Amino acid sequence: MSKKTFISFGLLILVLAVLIPWLVFRSDGDAARGAQKVPSDLESGQSLFQTNCGTCHALYAAGTDGNYGPDLDELLAPAGLPEGPTAESTIEATEGRVLNAIEEGVDSSTTLGRMPGGILNEQQSEEVAEFVARTAGEG
Repeated sequence: MSKKTFISFGLLILVLAVLIPWLVFRSDGDAARGAQKVPSDLESGQSLFQTNCGTCHALYAAGTDGNYGPDLDELLAPAGLPEGPTAESTIEATEGRVLNAIEEGVDSSTTLGRMPGGILNEQQSEEVAEFVARTAGEG
């Protein structure tokens, strides 16, 4: 190997050894980076969802793309409901459905696994259920 080739290869390694870590470390590391801005009363539910549910479930408003559980934007999206009492009753029904799944868990042969129940306390469960019910399908 000639000296010129050796120097060129060394410079390439040096550039890559500096460039790759620089690119990695300059990212802000924010878990919610892809998350949608939500009203302040839903922020706690969004954060809890990202931490406890986002690994398994995809939800646009949370910026998560879980691979194991169902995509909640598809599963729980309200079907083009107009504003008003019908929309509110649908949101309440969805909230109850999500709350039940969080508290009781889900064991289904149609999913890739089992969702355990009781992973959040009562207040946390209510916050996540409200967040999911009000944001599912917005993405």
